[in-house]
Amino acid sequence: MLLVARGTGRWYDDPMRTFPIMLNVVERQVTVVGGGPVGLRKVRSLLAAGAKVRLVSRAVECPSPPPPAVDLRLEPYRPELLEGSMLVFACTEDRALNSRIAQDARRIGALVNAADQPADCDFHLPSVASRDDVVLAVGTGGASPSLAACLRKRLEAALPEKIGPFNALIGQIRQELRCIVQDEPRRGEIMKQLSGEDVYLAFAAEGDNAVRVRLRQLLQ
Repeated sequence: MLLVARGTGRWYDDPMRTFPIMLNVVERQVTVVGGGPVGLRKVRSLLAAGAKVRLVSRAVECPSPPPPAVDLRLEPYRPELLEGSMLVFACTEDRALNSRIAQDARRIGALVNAADQPADCDFHLPSVASRDDVVLAVGTGGASPSLAACLRKRLEAALPEKIGPFNALIGQIRQELRCIVQDEPRRGEIMKQLSGEDVYLAFAAEGDNAVRVRLRQLLQ
């Protein structure tokens, strides 16, 4: 089924329930409310992604204190503690409080995720398999995290061991080609050829030089 936007003459497929996106949170303010295991997992993931993390909780359920990089607020939740946040995670054990945090977050224009409360979520976190910057994410719209985790394990097993370094090299070559090849369609075709399985296998066996040799062949 297709939908048409009134007055535009443009056609669109039925909208997805969620919109997949890889979000850059480097140096962006993110607030996590709740110092239990769920909240602390969010803190670790956000720090790994380069976010500026504020953790709000009366107490932190952890044998060791959070890293110094965390802006730790050991106090009851107040709406003012969300100020400046791009994202908010409501991870307390009080569902009513999580709902209130979601409302406060939306009021300041922040996107919110409330643990195990889909109705209070603007986004859901996928189950992730990764090798360095190569990331595969599986989402179920918040309906079944266990199914997402099961599918993620299958994908993780299929990720080539050296795909991370291969991706880094291909990214470097892509930047180099912007100066060497002005014709965009030809540049895209070269990148398509370099990203193929045969080139990856050569890279895995012989290293960077195998990719550079293939690049020279394609440029001739």
